[in-house]
Amino acid sequence: MAVITQVADRTFRVESTLGRRRIAQWLVLGSERIALIDTGVAGMIEGQIVGALRELGHDIGDVAEVLVSHADVDHYGGNAEIRRLAPRATIRSHPSDRPLIESWATIFAQRYGWYRHFGLDYDAATHAWLHDASGPDVPLDGTIAAGDRVELGGVALEIIDLPGHSAGHLGFWLERDRVLISVDAVLERGLYDIDGTLISPPPYVTASGYRTTLDRVAGLAPSRLETAHYPEIRDDAVDAFVDASRRFADRLEEVIAGQLGDDARSIAELTAVADRELGPFSEMSNELARSVAAHLEDLECRGLARSVGDQPRWLAA
Repeated sequence: MAVITQVADRTFRVESTLGRRRIAQWLVLGSERIALIDTGVAGMIEGQIVGALRELGHDIGDVAEVLVSHADVDHYGGNAEIRRLAPRATIRSHPSDRPLIESWATIFAQRYGWYRHFGLDYDAATHAWLHDASGPDVPLDGTIAAGDRVELGGVALEIIDLPGHSAGHLGFWLERDRVLISVDAVLERGLYDIDGTLISPPPYVTASGYRTTLDRVAGLAPSRLETAHYPEIRDDAVDAFVDASRRFADRLEEVIAGQLGDDARSIAELTAVADRELGPFSEMSNELARSVAAHLEDLECRGLARSVGDQPRWLAA
């Protein structure tokens, strides 16, 4: 059963569990329109959001805006359900993530199947879960990006770019209450289970983008940071969370740079070392490879590393 918490004026967090992890979506109940941020995995609209809206005095058909934060199955997999149950709702995401959200084949090729090129992969059960969780392909109605405002009547969401975890990850800023719905844009040392045990790494696709996001969140100085997979983060704990995220990125870069020399190293080899140094991670440990690759590309841009071969191996520059 979902737990509903008011996090700002007219804004409610709907938290449930997904396996061993917590997961949250948000409902913003304007006087004129209702917005839903993220649709979860397939089944979560009927399983969680319908009941949450009913408890808040509304019907699922009242949803007018669906804003997808980024391209991961646990954030867009309910799109087909919301399309069926709230046919008048407009579903939008950032333009960079839209092709992945609309097509399982595309997100598999660029996101979930990416690891296979480097001798890494999810297990068969996880692959099956990812496919099922993504739901049927659903075309979106449009895009949304930094600088846009979603006016709902008495409350407005300011859209900000928070890249890194994905190319087009969005954040949602409630300026009056100083609440930032950052979803997966800031990922500390990784994801924890509901008992507080670190289980999986924080994946991001660009190191520079991730650091830009950390700086942006710190600069906004929110009184409350709303994430999808962590408990409530408020006041001074926000700074501590962002700082821990920055320390992880810095330490990962240090570990990778320390492994580079005259002997070329593969992403799989470097990921194994990083897992030992920063984990170990018991679930989806292959996702650490995305962050490893992000730092390698950043080091190369700075003239500190170079890649060789079609399936790249990495050397010190």
